[in-house]
Amino acid sequence: MVRLRPFKRQDAEKILPWICEERVMAMWCAGVFSYPLTVEQLTDRMEQSESKADEWVMAGIDEQGEVIGHLYMWPDYQNDSLHLGMIAVDHTRRGQGLGRQMVEKAAAYAFDILEVSQVTLGVFDSNPRARACYQSAGFVVNYTEEHAFVYHGESWDRIHMIRRRES
Repeated sequence: MVRLRPFKRQDAEKILPWICEERVMAMWCAGVFSYPLTVEQLTDRMEQSESKADEWVMAGIDEQGEVIGHLYMWPDYQNDSLHLGMIAVDHTRRGQGLGRQMVEKAAAYAFDILEVSQVTLGVFDSNPRARACYQSAGFVVNYTEEHAFVYHGESWDRIHMIRRRES
């Protein structure tokens, strides 16, 4: 079982090993951070997030309270929506359904607590495992943004996915 809680500064060191390759980092943050990822970059970004009313950093935790995931939430109340991004799961625990559970919990929070009608996220076409994870959590393709990001000469399309509140 996965739970969500606010991301804390002491969690920053835990996610560094998860983002250990430059390509993985590019798929995760689309250039928001520079490689290699550092605790300072994460805590600086976290401080920026804390100063904004419409941005939260969350941690996924397991039954023992260990951090197993990370994600950002951006509510857009004008559009009755919440956007998820920079979703990461402990690389040693991938394939266990933890990412799906974390994204499902985030969607449940959006629908039940924030009472928005839809949750969105983006995933690069170069990351089929993440796309499959999001599909298993009930997200469907909304549209594709072609050539959204360039990584070392490769052009990646961003697949925008959506999950709507069930009536």
